[in-house]
This record gives sequence, structure tokens and C-alpha cells, in this order.
Amino acid sequence: MAVNNSNTSTCHDPFQRSSAHESLLPEIEQGNVEYKLKLINPPPERLQHLVTQLKWRLAEGHGEAMYEIGVSDHGELVGLSRRDMQESLSTLKKMGEILKADVSIIRELDVMEERFVAEVLVRKGLSDDQHFLEVRVAIVGGADAGKSTLLGVLADSELDNGYGKSRLNLLRHRHEIETGRTSSISHQIIGFNARGDLVNYGSTNVSTLEQICESSAKIVSFLDMCGHPKYQKTTLSGLTGHSPDYACLIISANAGGVSEVPREHLGIAVALLVPVFIVMTKVDVASPEQLTRTVNSLLRLLKSPGVCRVPMVIQNEDDLVVAVSSLVNSRVIPIFLTSSVTGENMDLLTKFLNLLPKPNAPENESPEADHAEFSIEETYNVPGLGLVVGGLLVSGHMSALAQRTETYFLGPDRGRFVPVRITSIHRQRIPVAHLSSGQAATLAISFLSPNNRGSKDADGNPKVQSPGSAEEGTYSANVEMSTVLPAGFKIRKGQVLLS
Repeated sequence: MAVNNSNTSTCHDPFQRSSAHESLLPEIEQGNVEYKLKLINPPPERLQHLVTQLKWRLAEGHGEAMYEIGVSDHGELVGLSRRDMQESLSTLKKMGEILKADVSIIRELDVMEERFVAEVLVRKGLSDDQHFLEVRVAIVGGADAGKSTLLGVLADSELDNGYGKSRLNLLRHRHEIETGRTSSISHQIIGFNARGDLVNYGSTNVSTLEQICESSAKIVSFLDMCGHPKYQKTTLSGLTGHSPDYACLIISANAGGVSEVPREHLGIAVALLVPVFIVMTKVDVASPEQLTRTVNSLLRLLKSPGVCRVPMVIQNEDDLVVAVSSLVNSRVIPIFLTSSVTGENMDLLTKFLNLLPKPNAPENESPEADHAEFSIEETYNVPGLGLVVGGLLVSGHMSALAQRTETYFLGPDRGRFVPVRITSIHRQRIPVAHLSSGQAATLAISFLSPNNRGSKDADGNPKVQSPGSAEEGTYSANVEMSTVLPAGFKIRKGQVLLS
């Protein structure tokens, strides 16, 4: 869906209507949105060109592309007859089959009598190396807003009983179960297959996280943050260290207003330039007066200086598609009014997550960078395996196939870097061969000892080079590897792996 990238203070449906004409914004070369007036029986040479064009749009959208059929390059909604539309969609499906991508119609619009335009999602299926698309969403908001409960409903497709039953599988500590308040960052995922169907623990023949990943072309990873002010430092660490693609602010509809904690969470997300959408829970128990006060308080907050966002309440699928297209590059903030007990509007929220695009990496986080940089967010010591680090590949590319020859440097610890090699790469517990910029993963690491041909200091201890030093690369494929941490070196969050 094409949207205006300028920071305007108004929100428009991309299908802008007027008495004179109807139009989209003009098509741009970058991005994953393509306009096509028609795709009727193209000759083989033209079909090959169209497939190449689709491949480019899929790459721009990290495996997803949006096609506007019946629209000129200038954005005019010309429309097609029903027959021409069906033939154009058949051609698009043929293009998708060549690239092993699924095609699904998001919505159709009748622009004039018997003439239609269609918005179509093209999603590439799961490849052999398990390169599923992953979107990370941080769940933030105040205590008792229903964050973990909402996440439990999304993960299991089973409504809550009103007493927090759906959140029990997400809580990690005994005191969290007793108080119902999250004190640590917990992870949960849901998936969508290439057709856009939800894949979670409530799906048939799915009972483990690995099975969700194996059955999905797109994964939405949730980071459930703490809501109590006592654990604000943990929430801040999660929003900065885990680099979420989006922040989902949860507000209780029966609160009668917006408290200090969600205000702070919204301010942090805006300051970090993380796109935000809002889910208002407990609409089933909120009185009309409470709901009115909460909504009015939220609208004042979103329009206040420093935030300056345009709220958009999602009431139907048309609103949904407009909100998705406007979320990343404009000031629009979608708002969902939901209930985890009655299931009200949960279908709209699920469809929204299915369409949620992967934001493009900043210019300084290029996947084509010569050197890889992996930011460490978590560290683990696994018996029999050794050190495992979890985090985000900020730039460059990593390959498990080059694990025997590629040397990385882990640090800094008091200015010191140590040479390591990656023995395996996992994404959501699934082993993968490659890791691209912007992807989160866990890496099993072995430490290197220098060759016997020197590389010792005056005291007889092994030398350790820094990244980019003159002696970098003196580690051959035959050097000894160990899972034991080098003496005096400490591993901690916030360190990096550099190639």
C-alpha cells in the first residue's frame, strides 16, 4: 500500500477519493509495493521481466510484497472488469509459483460501476535454510493492563476465563504466578504460513516452538516487558537492547485514563523511533464512562507535544490495511479495542500482525557490509556445548558453513577482544546455515588458541589480537578450539562479535 512518507498531521486512506478522481500516491522504485494496471496474458519475455520485478519487490520487503492491481504508475485507480481482474490475478499467481511464493487477496475496491482494483499480498514460502521472516514486537504498558493475558490468547487461540488463566504458560517465576505481575522479559511467538493462516500452539499438530517455526513463513516474536514501576529498568533494557521492530502499548479500558507507566513507555518508544500501535484491553468490563475517559485521555496524550501522533481506531479490515501501510513511515498510531475474554476484535489484531511489514534497516545497518557485527543481548552456558550468545546481527552476514575458517572477535572486556569461531547458528531453536542483517539468533561459540608458530607474549601467554590488527588472520583452520573461557576474560550483555 503506498503512503505518504512525510510527517504530516493528518491521516488519509491510501485510496483517496474525491469527486474529480480517485488515486494513490505515485509509485516509487524502492520498497515492496508495485502498481500494475493489468497483467493479461503476457508473452514469455514479458513474464520473465515481471518475475524479476516481483523478485526485487520481495527482496525489498524481506519476503513480502504488496501488489495494487488496476492502478496506473501515477497512482490513478483505473480499475478492471471482473474478467480482466481474474486474468491479472492468474498471471500474478503464476509469477508467484515460479518464485515459490503464495498470493492472497487482501481486499477489493469497487472504484466505479463494474470496475475493480485489488490489493494482493505476495509472500515467499519457507526456504530450505529456514530463512523465515521475523518481526519483533515489544509488549509494553502498565501493571494489570492485561499484557501477558493478551499474549497468552494470541499464542494459544484460547480465550481467557477472566482470572488470568491464559497467561500462566508465559510466567517464568513463582512470584509472578502468585502476584500476576511480570518481573522479567519473557518471549513468545506466533507464526503465519505463506497463505496468511495463523500458526500457534492452538493449531493442529503443533505443540512446540520448533513446529511453529517449521510451519511458518513469517514469525512474530513478542517480548513481554514488565509493567510495574519497580522493574522499569528491565523494561528499558529490553526496549534498547533487544531492538524491537515495533512496540505494542497495552492500556486497560477500565482504567479511566492513562497512568504514568504507559506514558513513559510510549515516550521511550517514540524517542527510540520505534513504531507504536496500541491495544486497549478489557473493553468487556469497562463501563461507557470509563471507556470514554480512557479514550479521551489517550487521544490527548497522542496529540500532545513530544508525541504528536495521529490516532486511528481500527473498526474493520479496510481500516486495518490503511493502518498497516501508514504505520512505519508516518505518524499514524493504530488503536485496537479488544477483550481477551470475549475475543472482541482479536481477529482484526491477528490479521494486523499477519500484514505487519518488516521495517527496513537503517542506512548504517547494511546487510552488504564487509564486516559483520553481532550485538549480544543474552548469554548462556550450556552443559556439553559451552558458551551460547543470543542477540541481533546489526550488519553484515554470517554463515555456519564457514565456521571452520571464519574468525570473529568477541569483546570488549576492558579493551580486550578474544578470537572465537561460530560452531552453530539457531533462529528460534531451528538450526540455520546463514544469518542476515536484522535477524535475531543464538550462536554457539568456541574460543581459539594461537598457532604454535609464535603468537605468545613476553610472559608466555597467548597473544590476543584486536579486530583489524596487523596480526589478524594468523589463526589457521587447524588451530585448537575450546569451550573454556580465556583466563581473565568476562562475557556480558552489551558486548559484540566482530568479523
